[in-house]
Amino acid sequence: MILLDVMHPPAVATSLSFALKAGNENNLILFGLAVGITAVLVGLEHFALWLLVYLSQK
Repeated sequence: MILLDVMHPPAVATSLSFALKAGNENNLILFGLAVGITAVLVGLEHFALWLLVYLSQK
C-alpha cells in the first residue's frame, strides 16, 4: 500500500489495531468495520481531490 501510495500507513495501522485489540466483541466484525471505514475515508479523499481539480479548472 505504501509503494502504490494508496493509503496513509498510520491510518491503516490505527484502524487495524482497534479491530484486533477488542475485548469481548467479535474481532472479524470489528476488522471488517475498520477496513470498511478506511475504504470510505479513501473514497472521500479521492472525491475531495477530484472536486478540487474539477472546480479549479472552471
